[in-house]
Amino acid sequence: MDEHYKEQTLVELYDTVNASRNDFDFYCAQLPDPPSRILDVGCGTGTFAIELSVAGYAVTGIDPAGAMIAAARAKPGAEDVRWVVGEVSDLDPDMRFDAVVMTGHAFQCLLRDDQIMGLFQNMAQRLAPGASFWFETRNPAAKPWLRWTPEHAGPPKTLADGRILQVTHDVQSVEGEFVTFSESYAFQNGHEALSTQSCLRFLSLSAIKGLAARTGLSVHSVSGDWNGEAFDDRSPEIILELKRLD
Repeated sequence: MDEHYKEQTLVELYDTVNASRNDFDFYCAQLPDPPSRILDVGCGTGTFAIELSVAGYAVTGIDPAGAMIAAARAKPGAEDVRWVVGEVSDLDPDMRFDAVVMTGHAFQCLLRDDQIMGLFQNMAQRLAPGASFWFETRNPAAKPWLRWTPEHAGPPKTLADGRILQVTHDVQSVEGEFVTFSESYAFQNGHEALSTQSCLRFLSLSAIKGLAARTGLSVHSVSGDWNGEAFDDRSPEIILELKRLD
């Protein structure tokens, strides 16, 4: 697990650094009506899970990072969400969900085929009839890592306590499907600087389809961006809807 999911200081910065909600808005528009049962895989600090719960859904949020779940539990509205520290395989095998979402490009943290197939097999077991599993991964053909350099850093962010935070990325290596990079957090008010290193996997659509088919799932729909445009080689995202084959 990457350090920025465990380091308390970085967990506290997570919501500020990841403030975009394009993915939340997209997935909200795809979900069945409340009070459907929703599983939020890799729920992080719980922002989306709580939002769905407030909208009337029966939500379970699961994440392997205990620090993330602790942050989620501390938020207003968290008491109506079932929180679980762990993997989907840790859930009761008899649990069924009307939709599953996995946001934040968390899918790319699964670096091995067996990890992905394990996730898909658990999804196939826990999806109710007609239910969908939604997630996204960055399109490798678009090579987004070419822009993960200090020169392409976004504008500084002002934190609630007045500190100014600059986040930068710097790619260390690109080896086939695997991109290793550092993420640095520098406070411009004389505070400490932090840095983490991560590795993400960039799978093609055809590779994902192949793994899904081996685990009883099929790709039902694919979009190329958060506006719902059709996917092609120039698309920034591969946004997938998987369903059970039966």
